[in-house]
Amino acid sequence: KELDGGRRNVYHRQIRLITSEDAREKMKKRLAATVNPELHQYYNDEADHWFTIGHENTHSLGPNKGTEALGKYKSIIEENKADMGALAFLDILEENGMYTHEQVEQIIVSFAADNFLKSKPTLSQAHRVRSVMQNKFFLQKGAVELTQDGKIHVNIDKMIPTAKEMLTQIIRIQIDADFSKGEKYVLENFVWTDEMEVISQKLKDIDK
Repeated sequence: KELDGGRRNVYHRQIRLITSEDAREKMKKRLAATVNPELHQYYNDEADHWFTIGHENTHSLGPNKGTEALGKYKSIIEENKADMGALAFLDILEENGMYTHEQVEQIIVSFAADNFLKSKPTLSQAHRVRSVMQNKFFLQKGAVELTQDGKIHVNIDKMIPTAKEMLTQIIRIQIDADFSKGEKYVLENFVWTDEMEVISQKLKDIDK
């Protein structure tokens, strides 16, 4: 189906249809190598779909005019906004019965586990740049950390407040529509940390 000039077929193929034995085996290996075993119970394939619903809906919220002034950083900042909105409103969605508390925990942990990359992207890769920015921010705030054996641990209670904090910063950048402020925001957060490098090496070992 055509939506706003783009196709969603790729979304259904990559997110909704994780059915092959090979794909599931890779997912299990990734979890075992990169995620604190205590959190495995929260990981859920379907949570990626729930998160994406929030992401796409957040695109329709907040400033949508004048952000062209952000230039090459416009897409990075907008994609970052969509991700943070998908997390920041989870408590409200739970209160209104859209998700159970368990499903909220699954969305949070699945997002954090899947957000680490195999390598540092270039600034032209908006979707991947925003992942680095988010990881840096969540690590800095203590919402995500690495265990002593180099596995991702998610402090679930800190995730929504941290997402709200980052979302507030993003909206301010979009409202101001100032290129220099947008550039400063992106470059300050687009930092490939030691923690990201540890996980990236594990991911490369799993899938070369």
